[in-house]
Amino acid sequence: MNVNICTRSAKTKAKAKENDARAMPVAPDASPLIVLGKMERVELLPRLYGKVIVTPSVWEEAVTRGKQMGVRDAAYLEKFMRECHLTGARLSIRERALAERLRREADVGQGEAEVLAIAKGRNALAVLDEKAARSLAVGLGILHTGTAGVLYEAFLRRLISYQDLVGLLEELGRLAWVSSTLLAGVLRRATEVEQI
Repeated sequence: MNVNICTRSAKTKAKAKENDARAMPVAPDASPLIVLGKMERVELLPRLYGKVIVTPSVWEEAVTRGKQMGVRDAAYLEKFMRECHLTGARLSIRERALAERLRREADVGQGEAEVLAIAKGRNALAVLDEKAARSLAVGLGILHTGTAGVLYEAFLRRLISYQDLVGLLEELGRLAWVSSTLLAGVLRRATEVEQI
């Protein structure tokens, strides 16, 4: 069955335009993109944040290498990116210099360095799961979240139900190393919101 994974109703499209006008662009690192791909929930990124910027190294890691290894979610990510017209980023000279400096001086990979540089240069939200990259984001004054934060935001905006969130957090705990304390905290906040 060939389904457009970006299809939205007219009502959903109107709401998305309203949200897009207020949203800040988002630049996900490969790990969150891969995990959301495995969960088949990548559509949450443009629905929550509007413009999704994918750096060259993130594309390489999440899609190109994944396809070479025969990973199913890599093909899903490629199809999603093609159909949803996600923005493939070319780094400016300044962004490339910052990414190279971060790569040399900090304990982050090339994808994380590019995401941080793009987020800093384009005032975008960075989606990072690696602790070192998140620490760098704090030091650079870059707004950031992680995969669990994306899922929680989707719950708050009623894009997913409470039951969906619980299941997705459990799946996140199986797919990636995420602190059980972090997952419990997200679940606790969601439970408080659900009880209101």
